[in-house]
Amino acid sequence: MNDPVLLLDSTVLVAYERDLTRRAQAVVLEALTDGRLMVTAALSLAVACTELGGETRELAWLIYDRDGPLSVLPLALGAMEVGTAASGGKTAGELEVAQVVYEARAASAIVLSYDPDRYTGHRIDVVDLCP
Repeated sequence: MNDPVLLLDSTVLVAYERDLTRRAQAVVLEALTDGRLMVTAALSLAVACTELGGETRELAWLIYDRDGPLSVLPLALGAMEVGTAASGGKTAGELEVAQVVYEARAASAIVLSYDPDRYTGHRIDVVDLCP
């Protein structure tokens, strides 16, 4: 049996860049060592980069390395479903949550987050990374 896909939201991407204790980086390295497939939604990456204000030195390795461990899921044709799901939403964060939920359901993925309350009411598997 294959392990489920790990879907990292923007909170994990921000922690990966900023985490002085390297806790978020350890989660990524453990998944890489175990051969787990890791993905992030395009909107999660956009929200994280906005929050990081362009300071993405660590995160760039995950995203731009061809052989890197993290793949970015494009919005693409899912944009209609994501937009409809977030139709009452007014912020990029709300759009991100809609895409994460959409992608988690589509891939039967486990969402890793430092803010799991964002997904309350959605029927997806979420792992709280807060210590």
